[in-house]
Amino acid sequence: MKIAICDDEVQFINTTVALLEKWASKHHVDVTLYRFSNGDDLIRAHHTHCMDLIILDIIMPLLNGMDTAKELRQEHQSVPIIFLTSSREFAVDSYEVKALNYLMKPVDPEKLFAAMDDFTQTLHREKETFTAQTSSGFCRITLDDVDYLEAQNKLVQVCLSNNTTLEIRELFSHCEEIFSLDEGFFKCHRSYIVNLDHVDQFTKTTIHTKNGTQIPISRNNSAAFKEAYFSYMFR
Repeated sequence: MKIAICDDEVQFINTTVALLEKWASKHHVDVTLYRFSNGDDLIRAHHTHCMDLIILDIIMPLLNGMDTAKELRQEHQSVPIIFLTSSREFAVDSYEVKALNYLMKPVDPEKLFAAMDDFTQTLHREKETFTAQTSSGFCRITLDDVDYLEAQNKLVQVCLSNNTTLEIRELFSHCEEIFSLDEGFFKCHRSYIVNLDHVDQFTKTTIHTKNGTQIPISRNNSAAFKEAYFSYMFR
């Protein structure tokens, strides 16, 4: 498990690291802890290492913790975040970036341990994800969030249900293996893979997703798509 701790106070980082090591030892969890003193370094490292959890101070110079979290979310990073801070004024804002927890400094060991227990339970229930390379690094994509994928030369456009798009450096053939029928996807065209859960309606030639996008169905795949769709929806 890879955990990043970001705070501009070295003493606080050391205290948090010691508590996390104690928690990990108690639960027999193998953890790798990364230390950062600012949000920019954290974001760059996350692109490379794809953290499982980020523990983030809010009040920091330059790029503060809330702006760091917002930047991660804008890049479609779904990494869980626990805020640790000396101020309550950002508690409401933490919901905007879907923070896992919001704890006050000085950290109460029992509350941190409880937050870590909640995180591991969430991790075990976590939806299927796919780690992909983009032009700015790596990001974790939740399969359920994907409307469809479109092959474009040597790149793949991943179109999400919130109407945003990621361009990933991945072979389309590899995407076929990840976004398979077992995961609720169907290759309806040589250049398209669609999420069956996000289909609103379809004809012999076109799929309409729930957010209004139209995706072509190749003539050779029309009957197979219809069969796959109804088998999946009524299984």
